[in-house]
Amino acid sequence: MNALAHLSDIVIPILIFFIVGYGFVSKVKVYETFLKGAKDGLKIVVDIVPTLIGLLVAVGMLRASGFFEMLGTLLGPAAAVVGLPAQLLPLLVVKLFSSSAATGLVLDIFRTSGPDSYAGMLTSILMSCTDTMLILRGNEEYLQRQDLEFVLIKRVCPLCTLSPVVLDRQS
Repeated sequence: MNALAHLSDIVIPILIFFIVGYGFVSKVKVYETFLKGAKDGLKIVVDIVPTLIGLLVAVGMLRASGFFEMLGTLLGPAAAVVGLPAQLLPLLVVKLFSSSAATGLVLDIFRTSGPDSYAGMLTSILMSCTDTMLILRGNEEYLQRQDLEFVLIKRVCPLCTLSPVVLDRQS
């Protein structure tokens, strides 16, 4: 077991040296390529932050307004039939749009029920086996066109009934 701990300590440095070494052997400008990737990544973060803030504010408003409690009260009996705790219904709704925004609801479930409860364990499974429930691939211009037909191309987690459905334009 001790050897495995030492191995895990050196895997990342070895991987970094391998990537840099391979770049030098392939005559790639490693540092410039790294900087270009970092700039592109920063642009993506700047583009995503307003959407994430909007989603977090919307989830906070829905939680504060009592909408999620009402949803749990209305759909709770139907969810109980299939073994789904009513407090997970808001999580499922928010997770359709953003896993990051659903994290606040996960913390609420953990606080009220505990992470080792049935609801807590089911929440952990739902949050770990999928990223988001619905993923539309393509750029904004692509998604704004009205004449697109989307078809199911894959289910990511065949064991999870709530796995994401990835949609792409029909060819």
